[in-house]
Amino acid sequence: MKLYSHPFSQHSRRVRMLCDELKLRPEIENVSLESGEHRSAEFLEKNPTGRVPVLEDDSMVLPESHAIMKYLASKYGGERFYAQDNTTRAQIDMWLDWNHTKLNPPVQTLVIQSMSKDGDPAQIEAAAHQSTDALEILERAMPIESGPDGSPTLADLSLVSTIALFEMVGQSLQGFPKVAKWYADIKARPSFANTAPTMDQ
Repeated sequence: MKLYSHPFSQHSRRVRMLCDELKLRPEIENVSLESGEHRSAEFLEKNPTGRVPVLEDDSMVLPESHAIMKYLASKYGGERFYAQDNTTRAQIDMWLDWNHTKLNPPVQTLVIQSMSKDGDPAQIEAAAHQSTDALEILERAMPIESGPDGSPTLADLSLVSTIALFEMVGQSLQGFPKVAKWYADIKARPSFANTAPTMDQ
């Protein structure tokens, strides 16, 4: 099993967190986004969108973080992360979709603009406002569905990977006490520390 990844990709990190929780040890191949490796002909054969992560498992090649997470949980005994009953699974899927469409886009813009030497202050302000609007929704929804033994679900891992980037650029969860408590609980799990990016990566 091989995972094409990037240390600072939140999409990659959520997959690596799940692998850590499942005790899977895929070969990690970091794709250099900085040098444009993700736009190479070889990589585009694996994922025509040119994005990480991409999973290779036997003869299967699968892009898209949420699809990879569902596949891994279903194949490798991760029922506690992705419930088998339809009602709970639907709730997990809903939060995966919500993160993909509502929280992740403004956080990603916020991070890109904040870390760029040519970052646009207006875009940073707008993205920060949109991010906090989304966090207000998440705060009202807490607690979200957890696994049968209190373990995080795929939705938790996805959301936490996004909020970790929000925190990385100096944003605070002050004003969102339920989200902050939930986030702290998952941050305390080994899978969070084991997948944290470092500046030398």
